Amino acid sequence: MPEPIVSYRGHGLPYSKGLTAQSLSASGLSPPRAFELAREVERRLHADGVTEIDIEGLRALTGEVLQAAEGEGAARRWRGWQRLDRLDPPLVVMIGGAAGVGKSTLASMLAARLGITRVIATDVIRQVLRAFFTAEGVPSVHSSAFELGLPGFAEQTEIVATGTVAIVERACQERTPIVVEGVHAVPGALEPELLERCSAVQVVLMVSDENLHRGHFSLRGVARPAGRYLGRFGQIRALQEHLVERARSEGVPVIDNRGADSALQQLMELVLNTVGERQGTLG
Repeated sequence: MPEPIVSYRGHGLPYSKGLTAQSLSASGLSPPRAFELAREVERRLHADGVTEIDIEGLRALTGEVLQAAEGEGAARRWRGWQRLDRLDPPLVVMIGGAAGVGKSTLASMLAARLGITRVIATDVIRQVLRAFFTAEGVPSVHSSAFELGLPGFAEQTEIVATGTVAIVERACQERTPIVVEGVHAVPGALEPELLERCSAVQVVLMVSDENLHRGHFSLRGVARPAGRYLGRFGQIRALQEHLVERARSEGVPVIDNRGADSALQQLMELVLNTVGERQGTLG
């Protein structure tokens, strides 16, 4: 049986289980479960003899299937994700935290769930700046954040912030959602006026369990050997404490990454709640 045609603004494409499953994963479902429900949407379309459906009709049916299977909470998260396409100014997610707390992993997972294609690491900005400043002229950009002590880290963050500001300003101009992750995504490092120009979500990740935190370094590739970080583990923990205190003083949420799935769920809730509040303010 041919797939029903999904029409939008005068154009139509066959129903795609893959695209529907991707959107359903934004509600927090695992990929296999999301695909299972996408197949249920397909089954409902065939059972009702639908040969063509507009995008709003498909969204309504998908939401109905999701709520029946997973409850109102999942349906609410999915409806929040649907608002991202209509969000103006764009979503900018800033994920900070010390080394080894899972920033890069969770940033990539969050972006995949939300369909965001731009993920920027502040360490990449620092690497670019190293090409312009000598170690003698600006030594702070030639060292890792946890090697500097808090005064040196503050200086490094201020320098890297010039690049972060440029990236966020461009996202605002192009109305493109982005995720920025890194130790330099420090609450208060960017001017409030800039953050007000976008739909900003700021969060700091931490790992309260020291053994779990140590274990994160063993999962890194050979390009970032664990010994280098474990040898400075006390400094990394001190930097984490500083970032958590900074977040709490700025009213920025802190997520304890005890496991990627639960931390991702908290991140999703934070983002989608912000989107909902923004839509409510604008609407």
